[in-house]
Amino acid sequence: MRRLLVLLLLDSCGWPAGIPSSMTPGKTPAGVAYPDPMQRAKGPRGGALDAAVIIAIEDYTKLGDRPGARVMGAAWYRYFRGERRVEPHRIALLRDDQASPRKIARTIEKARRQARDGALWIVVIGHIDSPEPGEYGELWLADGDGSAAMRAHHTQAIPPLLGRVAYGRHAHAVVVLDGCMADGTKVSGTWTPATPRRRGRWHARADATDARSDRERVSRGWHEPADVAIFSAGLGPGCVEQLPGARFPALSYLLLQGLRGWADRDGNGNIKAVELLEHTALLLRAALPAEPQPQPSLYGADITLARGVASAGLTVAQLLPTGAPVVAEATLLREPVAWTRDPMITFERGSFVMGCPGRFDRDCERDEKPAYRVKVSRFQIDPLEVTQTDYRGCVEAGVCAPVDASRCFVWTGAAFVRGAPLPEPLAGAEHPVVCVDWYQAQTYCAALGKHLPTEAEWERAAAGTTRRRYPWGNSEPRCELAQFDDCGEHTRPVGTRPQGATPEGVQDLAGNVSEWIHDWYDREAYARPWRNNPTGSSTGIVRVVRGGSYYDGSTVLRAAYRYGLNPISGFSTVGFRCAR
Repeated sequence: MRRLLVLLLLDSCGWPAGIPSSMTPGKTPAGVAYPDPMQRAKGPRGGALDAAVIIAIEDYTKLGDRPGARVMGAAWYRYFRGERRVEPHRIALLRDDQASPRKIARTIEKARRQARDGALWIVVIGHIDSPEPGEYGELWLADGDGSAAMRAHHTQAIPPLLGRVAYGRHAHAVVVLDGCMADGTKVSGTWTPATPRRRGRWHARADATDARSDRERVSRGWHEPADVAIFSAGLGPGCVEQLPGARFPALSYLLLQGLRGWADRDGNGNIKAVELLEHTALLLRAALPAEPQPQPSLYGADITLARGVASAGLTVAQLLPTGAPVVAEATLLREPVAWTRDPMITFERGSFVMGCPGRFDRDCERDEKPAYRVKVSRFQIDPLEVTQTDYRGCVEAGVCAPVDASRCFVWTGAAFVRGAPLPEPLAGAEHPVVCVDWYQAQTYCAALGKHLPTEAEWERAAAGTTRRRYPWGNSEPRCELAQFDDCGEHTRPVGTRPQGATPEGVQDLAGNVSEWIHDWYDREAYARPWRNNPTGSSTGIVRVVRGGSYYDGSTVLRAAYRYGLNPISGFSTVGFRCAR
């Protein structure tokens, strides 16, 4: 009864001006009427914790209009409020000249704070183009004319928009970028190849020496990474503005209807991100069979976007032109859909016991005791260590310093010798990079908008919440699980010991190479623990190293084992991975 009363009160609240109750979408090439996106379907479960921002620009003063953008924005508003039951104050609708850069930034920031533990939705409909293929595009504002002269002050750049929504206390971020611009000065549409960083991919100003700001950043909850699903209409000729015979933007229409149940390809009542992309590409290719094929794209995780939906929609046959031969779905999807998976692995906010896992474990060292419970915010970590190829790319971009062999302590088989030649097997392209010092490792991560994992983050990934002795469990190390001193004198390519991965899929946390950690090493750190997002001491002499390497024995591979090394030196047994 109480829930029914709440729903009735929500429906009775005033709606924004100009929200129609229905629309006439047009007809498919087969003469079938497109279903009205204003009509409510069986609502998905959930949504009470969500927040949404809808940006719909149709009326351009100097560019051609984007037909149907305002109406499609209204349809999304009705979906969030009427079907997902998002409260009205959690939904923002910016239309035409209401969408200024300052207004967009403030509105998204408000939505970030409202969507704690829920999903943050951003729907963008308008004219979008990109500087170059593979780069992020820009949304032209209502007073833009598409010229290079007006680009700096009459567009909303997409990278900072996505950079805002990819971090926060919300669990998921879903972004729809519905825009093409065939007559623009750049490439029509946009592609979403990765989550934007707060800075460029290789940013020369990445400052790894500011320990205080880095400490604050990794400990702030509002910078927790969210699982993202970023949809775009495509790039260049593969970008589709409208379906044939329709009066509305194609991508946002098909995604909206797909969330209502059209995209439930496996019949389980739930809609996942890749399932939604495949269904959208299927219908676009059926309606527009000529080459080049429509190629909407998705970047991010295959997260569940809607649950408990059952709306049936248009079929492929209803979209094919009259008289066209029937085409099998497998044929339309012969060209793979453009899904770029986010490679990082997410660990949810929670607590775990850090330190020596067994009270009577004889292998536990003094600096691993006493064990204590730690709370960590949501974070993501790379599934593999940074490779020689990865690091070389940063050097070639002019951001990372080349490895200085004269300052590297190399294991020769008898001793660690500074400046000794690096054995050839360790320099393999897919082997973990070694001989980088702590500052070089941190610069690399910072250039990608990431950081070296804290001790707490690293141990949470390695030991889990069940206090595993090793990343894979409690069984003793074997060469099938890790590369350590019983398995050869050198590293192996990253990811070649999948049986030794954590249950979440993080590989090589034990063996191959040890890994630089964010924290300063403090032997007594566990005696005076910091229990909420610990980042270690503010000063120190050596930095923490974790994980064990091909040089080490089995006890060093334990998840709790910790030691420190000089951060200005490199070692042939030490590499790194990044977190965010």
